[in-house]
Amino acid sequence: MRAAASTVLAFWFSFCVLGHGQDLMSVLPNPKPENREVEPKLDLAKRASQAAVADAAEGYIRLDVTVTDRTGKPVTGLGAGDFTLLDNGQVTKLVSFHAFDESATRPDPPTEVILVIDTVNLSPQQVTTADREVETFLHANGGHLAQPTILYRLTGWGLSRSEAPTTDGNVLAAEVASGKEPQVVWLQGVRTIEPHLTADYARGRNSFSLAALGSIAIEERRRPGRKLLLWIGPGWPVKAGGEYLLDEIVEMSTRLREARIGVSTVTAWRYPEMEFSYESFLKHATSDKETSSFDLQLEVLAIESGGRVMEPATDLAGEIAHAIKGADDFYRLTFDPPQTDTVDEYHDLKIAVDRPDVTVRTDTGYYDQPVIYDQPATRGRMALAQLKQTITNAHGRRDDDLARLLSRLELTERMSSEELTRWTAQMPGAKSRAALIVLTDQSALLKPAADAIVHDAAPDFATQRQMMARTVDYVARAIPKLPDFFATRTTVRYEEPKLKDEETWKTVVGDQTLHPAETTKVTMHIRNGKEVADVESKKARKGHGRERDLVTEGTFGPILSTVVLGSAAQHSQMGWSRWEQGPGGREAVFSYVVPQETPLFAVGFCCLADPDGTVHFQKMSGFHGEIAIDPETGAILRITVLADLEPRLPLIESGVVVEYAPVTIGEKVYICPTRSISISRSRTVRVLHEWNESFGVYGPFESMVNDVTFSDYHVFRSTSRILAGMEAVP
Repeated sequence: MRAAASTVLAFWFSFCVLGHGQDLMSVLPNPKPENREVEPKLDLAKRASQAAVADAAEGYIRLDVTVTDRTGKPVTGLGAGDFTLLDNGQVTKLVSFHAFDESATRPDPPTEVILVIDTVNLSPQQVTTADREVETFLHANGGHLAQPTILYRLTGWGLSRSEAPTTDGNVLAAEVASGKEPQVVWLQGVRTIEPHLTADYARGRNSFSLAALGSIAIEERRRPGRKLLLWIGPGWPVKAGGEYLLDEIVEMSTRLREARIGVSTVTAWRYPEMEFSYESFLKHATSDKETSSFDLQLEVLAIESGGRVMEPATDLAGEIAHAIKGADDFYRLTFDPPQTDTVDEYHDLKIAVDRPDVTVRTDTGYYDQPVIYDQPATRGRMALAQLKQTITNAHGRRDDDLARLLSRLELTERMSSEELTRWTAQMPGAKSRAALIVLTDQSALLKPAADAIVHDAAPDFATQRQMMARTVDYVARAIPKLPDFFATRTTVRYEEPKLKDEETWKTVVGDQTLHPAETTKVTMHIRNGKEVADVESKKARKGHGRERDLVTEGTFGPILSTVVLGSAAQHSQMGWSRWEQGPGGREAVFSYVVPQETPLFAVGFCCLADPDGTVHFQKMSGFHGEIAIDPETGAILRITVLADLEPRLPLIESGVVVEYAPVTIGEKVYICPTRSISISRSRTVRVLHEWNESFGVYGPFESMVNDVTFSDYHVFRSTSRILAGMEAVP
């Protein structure tokens, strides 16, 4: 079962006087999450934020690698040049490399130890022994644990765990003694699974145990950092476990890797029927026909996740201590997988280290997916003149035919709002008009056609400075003097069709055309330079209008302050671009670049896949764009802002265009917004339900466009009249 997660992008601009230096513009989330009970929001937000920041600087695939010598001692001090990563036999470039040494550079957060007490696959006597040995380990060294540790307990009734990882072994030992961890993960609520080896019970233990491991992977996926999972027990009876589909194997492999869990076995027992060579099953399935229950046995999962299969030993406490020794001595390598069009495409991984007689442990492979990278639809690129000719030649065509034609095109030049008004009037119906508007809006950040560029000589540097000085004065003085007024803001949101039931989230969406989803009309009150919106009246088209939004606010001045102040900041750049013919005459166009070091602009996205599609993301970003001004007055007539987004973020495009024109308010003329366009392309999120858990995953990228018009400007004031000749009323 898959559910669509909310995707929200909102622009908020905070007004300030030039020179004060506080935040002026930010892109913040406006989430509308589903009603689901999750862990405390602050905790989840912190975890998700840590993971998101790492995604921008690191590759899509992360590997935790341990290197040991012949005696089992960790080998430290290696550099990136000592490692060679082979992906399906091909040498693959590392995106990032980190070396950790518990005596020098410890990871942050430190490696977490997960102790799983499996009472389902142990007899009551064996459970008693396991509990005693775990308590012995936890009480050692006065109860001080070298690594943060968490306990999970699997019983016939369900799965429970400690409240949180801790280094206080005495607290955890008390939980073991009570036979019950305080936090319930899930309850089966049916019956206790007896430790008999009959086929029905064995199948039950098999699925029950795998559900527990999968659930632990999802729980731990919500916490950053590497984890060592020690499964205390013999594993599950896979011979009677039945067959599995490839999707189940892919999910277990992928979620363990995402959670950065290396599984190891710690046991004193083996079932007689499980005496077989697991090495023969150390191969990843690539189709449903190749799968079997042996692909998900504990030993196989341990090796494939970079863990260890430890031989049965009576000293379980000693085995636990040995298994986690040097837990913070490891290397983290990240890389980007190749792009694929095949769902669940398996890739074999091998890491060679330029050192003799060493053992390397890490994930042995991964499943590549088409959805990892953005794959926008291929459209025919066309200049503005060609588009006009195409529309002229299409005269007489049906509305839906022309709409389909326009939806397959992409402009290489910008169409002006005035031209858009003329050409939409020639469209045969609503569908073709909407398609033309979307096509034009998506070109809003491009340069205009050649016939709109005025090929006059560029002004000298002194004249350029005078122009910008007028613009600075305009923003600092004219904007704050705007009267209190109100206007009507009409927003039409365009988005892609909803993912169909038969379409998997692992690949690109077939239909990426944008359609009108919702129309919003609101009265905007501008008081003391601040925007206040009345309650919105909305009209959504049938089949669209999901719980998503893209809101632009601050177009009446704050965005101007942000760009002007940011362009004047240290490390920013502003320069002459061109003369351009506007609706009111010649306009001077300047380009600017504001780097990330200038803390004026933040991009936001709702929502991150991890942990469950309800946590939003925010990150400071640089931005660039253009400013078109009246060279005589300095009034800004058009402004564009495009975020400079780092790679691998869930948001890959975020831009806004605002056009300004003379507007009469209270018998005076002011320069006010008449139209704005917001463009976003970001990840969709799908919420999956497996192993009694709900969790989010990234689906295909999706575009969204807001087309906004401002009209019906009126001054905001009260009037009174004294009427003469009226008789008083008792």
